[in-house]
Amino acid sequence: MTQIIAASLLGLALAALIQSNGPAYFIRSLENPRERREARADILDTPVHPGSVVKPLALVAALERGVIRQDHEHMCRRTAKVGGQTLACSHPDLKRPLSLAEALAYSCNDFFVSLAPRLSREALNATRIAAGLPPIAATTPMAAAIVGLDGPKTTPRALIDMMARVAGVPGRSVAKAGAGSDTPLPMRPETRAIVLEGLRGAADYGTASALKTGGVSALAKTGSIVMPNGTALGLVVALTPSDTPTRAIVVAAPGAAGLDAASLAVEILRAAPAPPSLAPQAPNVVQVSTIRLGRSGANSAVKIETLQVDDYIAQVLAGEGEPRASDAAQQALAITARTFAMANRNRHRREGYDLCDTTHCQVVRPATAVTRRAAEATSGRVLLHQGQPAFVFYSAWCGGHTERASHVWPGAVDYASTPSLDDEACDDEPAWTSEVRADQIERALRAAGLRGSRLRNLRVVARNESERVARIRVEGFTPNEMSGHEFRMAVGRVAGWQALKSTAFDVDRTGSGYRFRGRGFGHGVGLCVIGAGKRATRGASTDAILRFYFPGLTIGSMSASPVLTTAPASVSPRATASARASASARAPSDELRRDGDVSLALPAAEEAERGSLLSLVRRSRDEIAKATGVTAPNLRITVHPTVDSFGRATGQPWWVSGATHGASIDLLPVTVLRQQGQLERTVRHEVAHALLDGSLEKRPIWVREGAAAYFASPPGARQGRPDRVSCPADLELLRPISAGMQREAYARAEACFARAIADGKRWNAIR
Repeated sequence: MTQIIAASLLGLALAALIQSNGPAYFIRSLENPRERREARADILDTPVHPGSVVKPLALVAALERGVIRQDHEHMCRRTAKVGGQTLACSHPDLKRPLSLAEALAYSCNDFFVSLAPRLSREALNATRIAAGLPPIAATTPMAAAIVGLDGPKTTPRALIDMMARVAGVPGRSVAKAGAGSDTPLPMRPETRAIVLEGLRGAADYGTASALKTGGVSALAKTGSIVMPNGTALGLVVALTPSDTPTRAIVVAAPGAAGLDAASLAVEILRAAPAPPSLAPQAPNVVQVSTIRLGRSGANSAVKIETLQVDDYIAQVLAGEGEPRASDAAQQALAITARTFAMANRNRHRREGYDLCDTTHCQVVRPATAVTRRAAEATSGRVLLHQGQPAFVFYSAWCGGHTERASHVWPGAVDYASTPSLDDEACDDEPAWTSEVRADQIERALRAAGLRGSRLRNLRVVARNESERVARIRVEGFTPNEMSGHEFRMAVGRVAGWQALKSTAFDVDRTGSGYRFRGRGFGHGVGLCVIGAGKRATRGASTDAILRFYFPGLTIGSMSASPVLTTAPASVSPRATASARASASARAPSDELRRDGDVSLALPAAEEAERGSLLSLVRRSRDEIAKATGVTAPNLRITVHPTVDSFGRATGQPWWVSGATHGASIDLLPVTVLRQQGQLERTVRHEVAHALLDGSLEKRPIWVREGAAAYFASPPGARQGRPDRVSCPADLELLRPISAGMQREAYARAEACFARAIADGKRWNAIR
């Protein structure tokens, strides 16, 4: 009777915990990546110390390096000292030594701390890396790292992959020979037998015994840690059933301990069986429905719009692709974008729509004839894995090496045969350089939750197989290391996304901050937009491009046309008006402040730049007008608050810094142009277009671009007569495949113009 009452009270307590604190959970099939459910991504994707969940790694390292033998036994002393903290052993006192499997099942702190003086840092790091976790730093205490209370953080979501590697789960879609870091953790059969016995024991009689009590057969490990905000967090990772695991779950419960998380796992598994809708379907058959797009507006208002799938894809191509890429490249991106949309349609279900219009999902802009043609030509085609739309990605420029999804988002699916690829199509793209002030990085680190006030140094400490930064040391802050992706995201939110275009960078100290030199733009996972464009110009077909970037996936057709609705969702009049205002191609005229003969619109954050920018504009205008004899018009200049807003307003690709139409000039944010070292050059170039294009309207495009580039340089720095030069054709300037090809065409245009000037021709007589 007492046991029944206790069980009932426990059930009530767990129900209250589920309702009040909202545990995070992630359930995933180990055989079909599409079978998954989750809750509380805010917790699942928060890097934390993993606690006792990582203890199996120390056991494997100790056995494989001969620090202990298979028959080793340990007499628990009930407490252990870790960095001045006393950890008690809560497991039963058996009055006898524990076997290795029992020490793991009971998570005996005294045993694992006893390994610290004998286990080398190099041995533990080798095991951690093979398990998919970053290595511990030289300054991290070994005992604290072994029990998971110090060292690099990881996300709860990523712990499933670590556990699957430790258990050597057969049949994992990513655990095949040649799959690199996704292969099972290498160890001798006798070592694996001990580890599996310990993980099975944890679920049967140890720290996760609530699983067996609840009728769940599993390999499991628990942990109890503290989140960055100071809240306790109970963890459990379980693979079920124990003999032939086909399913995995991680539960992260705020305000709870590991044993509570195990009890919650039982409740969650009972309440959330694998839904029929996630079961594999017949090959090449995909169920589709309407794309409900949430368009962002002013004051966070969202207008929900229902679109035909092809109309949506045409708008995505206009927002994410290269406007002048050839058909094969456009169509490859169309198939990739449609696959992403089909695989992620429930991303914003709670908000009442499928996908948003920002980089969180896919950016959309008004469709063009080119993008509509690509969407229609590929209608219904998607990339498939086991008959379902695959979880695919794409980025602007991979920098010459594609990246694994799991290196960017721990726990993301890495399909078989998709390692980091060498993309020689991007080899001739120019590298980028940027400088970021130290105070900006310090502000970014504090905003990301690190503690500290002064950054003493930045140092890359680990790179992955694509040569991107895996770990970076941030001396002066706690913790003193973070992943390259986390660092890039943190800096981007403060200094702008152009500051660190990718994680493929080197870093040097400067007088006021740090200089970054790198390659690539974006995360580098999946299809490279620039690489696809270059492959298309070499004659590669759409299918050949997709086979290169997504080996192992197949191209299939959706089974039917989408279900369409034409009535828009109900939205408030204010939201509708805000959305219309945000869709305006240019800033309204009342945002322009007139100052004499120049009108200038600046974002509020850059208002302090008004005086210096007006001075630069007028100086450039006067110098060019004097050199050419033209009468300068009244200039209208709009500086956009973000790179994305500039692109939306102008339709220009990501590498363009300014755009001019008549006497109206659009510019990237001043801070971005200054970081790139392009502020004066860009302003002079666009002012030159505003002054000279009217006189050169009917000339070849190279004449207009050559004149703007030539006069953008101060008189003493203008190019002399080149010996040999081939003037670019209009298409080379109108339809460049990449930033590098456009830059090369512009350089030739300037050289042609300079040669004509050197030959004595007047600037407005060049043809």
